[in-house]
Amino acid sequence: MRTARNGAMAKRDRDMGKINTTSVAASELPPLPESASSTPEPKKGKMETSLEVLQENIVKLVSAKITESAESIKETINELKEQSKALAKDIQEMKETVNAVEQATTNHEKRISTVETKINEMERYHRRWNLRLYGLAEAEGEDVKKKVVRICRSVLPDVGDSINPHIDICHRVGRKEEGKTRPVIIRFTTRFTRDAVWRNAKSSEALESERLRFGEDLTFLDKETRSQLWPHIETARKQGKRAFFVGAKAIIDGKEFRLQT
Repeated sequence: MRTARNGAMAKRDRDMGKINTTSVAASELPPLPESASSTPEPKKGKMETSLEVLQENIVKLVSAKITESAESIKETINELKEQSKALAKDIQEMKETVNAVEQATTNHEKRISTVETKINEMERYHRRWNLRLYGLAEAEGEDVKKKVVRICRSVLPDVGDSINPHIDICHRVGRKEEGKTRPVIIRFTTRFTRDAVWRNAKSSEALESERLRFGEDLTFLDKETRSQLWPHIETARKQGKRAFFVGAKAIIDGKEFRLQT
């Protein structure tokens, strides 16, 4: 039985060898498909399509926002232009108002200066009958006029008692303070007597011995002018020049000295 099986297997092997060694004509084989000349483009996937759409949407959205912003900026610029025009108009009106106020102020200042000058001249004129006496000791319950008459008689010894009616009013000026001697203002009835006392007082030995001196009764403005001129008077005197005041005027070497304006 094993011998019969072996024989069948041998026969099968021989038949298989015949089939393998049999040649097949090339014309009998079906033709192969032709190869493509190039590699075909890969198909786009769903993800790539979605990305393009997303990009397009973003571009559209950004463009829309830019357009909207541009329009808003344009409107804002136009509003600012209108506001600038209105502001420029207001500024121009304010400039005109300021110029008018400045002109009016200048005119008022000129008028005030003119009025002050006139008032000062009037006050100066009335003070021409006055002199001030400095250094006269002050005492409680004193008779100031009696003291002034005595001093004026010492300045004008030739006049004697006849000077009494030429002295009108005498009184202390200023606030009373401890340790301070207030000056005395004297009003004469005539300019002649006042000028005589003023002239002789400059060389009076009696005044010098009592450490007294007379001074002009100046206005407030004249005092300010003298304060400004005093440094020039002082400098001129140190230089050996003849310098003094006449009222509010500074005289240096016979010429009136004026402040530079």
